[in-house]
Amino acid sequence: MAYKCPRCGEPVQRGHSTGAQVAAGLVGALFYAAFGAFQCTKCGKIARNEFAPEDRAKMTTNSVLMVIGAMVLLVGVLWLVSG
Repeated sequence: MAYKCPRCGEPVQRGHSTGAQVAAGLVGALFYAAFGAFQCTKCGKIARNEFAPEDRAKMTTNSVLMVIGAMVLLVGVLWLVSG
């Protein structure tokens, strides 16, 4: 799932937020990563529209899968707590 920076060609990573993780745990971290900006170690934040169309399609698919995974995790935790 590594994408290359459209500016310098280095690998980029999804953004992360300690605040979201502390506030909502793993579900919050997954939601933030799914909707957050991508970051390059050299160039900083990279907007999605700077990436190639095929990379944007992969990013969207992976973001949807992350949100589905977060919702499944949340439902599973609620099911365990209620039982």
